[in-house]
Amino acid sequence: MTDWVDAGTLDDVWEGEMCAVSLGAVDVVLCHVDGEVHAYRDRCPHLANPLSPGELRDNLLTCPAHEWVFDARTGRGVNPEGTALHRLSVRVDGERILVHLGQLG
Repeated sequence: MTDWVDAGTLDDVWEGEMCAVSLGAVDVVLCHVDGEVHAYRDRCPHLANPLSPGELRDNLLTCPAHEWVFDARTGRGVNPEGTALHRLSVRVDGERILVHLGQLG
């Protein structure tokens, strides 16, 4: 059994964009920045609001609820500092985006 789950294709999330995907019981936000796809739990660490309705601009992901800001490349908090998103490993196989959910078990 593998913990890598198919999350879509590169065509689903173009450079500079983000999208929400449900992988079973796990909601994930994919961010495609600087030529790489990054995956995070679709929850702000503040109050667990979904991040995917937020904004991705200049490699910064902003939560729509209270405007907390995160670096979309690392998941680290920019405002406020000292916070972080729950990062998931990503592998791209051809055009397919695979997300590792084993870290959630």
